[in-house]
Amino acid sequence: MVIKLFSYRIFYVSFFIISCLLFACAPPKATVQKQPEILNPMQQFEQKLESMRKAYNVPGMSVAILKEQEVVFNRGFGYADLENKIPATENTPYNIASLTKPFGATILMNLVEEAQLSLDDAMADILNETDFKYGDHSAQGYADLCKKIRKLAWLYGSLLWDYRCHTEKILVRHHLTHTSQGMPGERYRYNGFLFTFLSKVAEKTSGKAFDELLVEKIIAPLEMTRTIPSINEERRSQTLKHRAKYYQIGPFGGFVSSKYPVRLSTSAGMVSTVVDIAKFDVAMDRNEIISKESKETMYTPTISTSGKILPYGLGWFVQEYKGIEMVWHYGYAPKAYSSLILKIPEKELTMILLANSDGASRGFNLGNGNVLNSPFARLFVNMFIDTKTIRQ
Repeated sequence: MVIKLFSYRIFYVSFFIISCLLFACAPPKATVQKQPEILNPMQQFEQKLESMRKAYNVPGMSVAILKEQEVVFNRGFGYADLENKIPATENTPYNIASLTKPFGATILMNLVEEAQLSLDDAMADILNETDFKYGDHSAQGYADLCKKIRKLAWLYGSLLWDYRCHTEKILVRHHLTHTSQGMPGERYRYNGFLFTFLSKVAEKTSGKAFDELLVEKIIAPLEMTRTIPSINEERRSQTLKHRAKYYQIGPFGGFVSSKYPVRLSTSAGMVSTVVDIAKFDVAMDRNEIISKESKETMYTPTISTSGKILPYGLGWFVQEYKGIEMVWHYGYAPKAYSSLILKIPEKELTMILLANSDGASRGFNLGNGNVLNSPFARLFVNMFIDTKTIRQ
């Protein structure tokens, strides 16, 4: 019996040792590792935009990319309405702030082509009988405004600072190029307030309200159906209904609702979508609103009276990057909304971005004339120019 038990023990110990040796010598079992998802360049661009939206405190934004007059990318990010969880889409209307300026400048160039206006017309001659009203202050005609300019400049600060209409001859082109302060034509100083004077120029020379001119010459022909001014009241009502809500960072963090009332002018006030602005972009490329010659004049940087190249053309910023011309504009309504359009005419590329907070423009000092201060612009240039995401 003892011998039998001893034999069993030897058997089990031997079996255990052999099993361990076999297990130790066996090749390791292959582990299945999850492969990282490989994104195509457009997906990478989309992913980076979403990361930047969050990083720069933008609740919702819409972006479109055009190549050779075709929309190759358009989509929304985040929310147009946080409270009701309404997503931003390519058809979300936004206030576009100073992206209105290229539209306003195009209207003026159209009037120049129709011989109703010259860029070298004096503001005093055109607006001599035009009344001005700002808050509690008014002026009966441009000459009266200039008489009161020192008092108004004190009240309005930098908006009218060094605007020498009481001593110097200021031309339409000086307002269009932001060179109307100081000695006219001598230096660039971005001033949206003085750009609004051009609304009165357009109205006086055409005999029509500025919103009528926008609808007649741009919005209706291009079927911009989600834009204000609108083709009709029904379109306007629908656009307002779906317009993005605006937000700012609250005192305790997080987003809170914001408002930024603004009247329509050549400087600001339009509402639109990236899809509708894309229609305008294509029409400009095709010379459908103004001639190629007029467009090229708009896209040419201003030369100061001292021969210095300035960062602004006629209603557009203009600069070069690695020998490539970039034509662009930004919009900025503090604590409310922001926008950007960047064109690369040589490559037939355009990016349009609209946002429902000021995060797409705040802190980038874009008024100084360098679009590459914007991380959104740098991303576009890096993806589509430097690395050629869209092949030429």
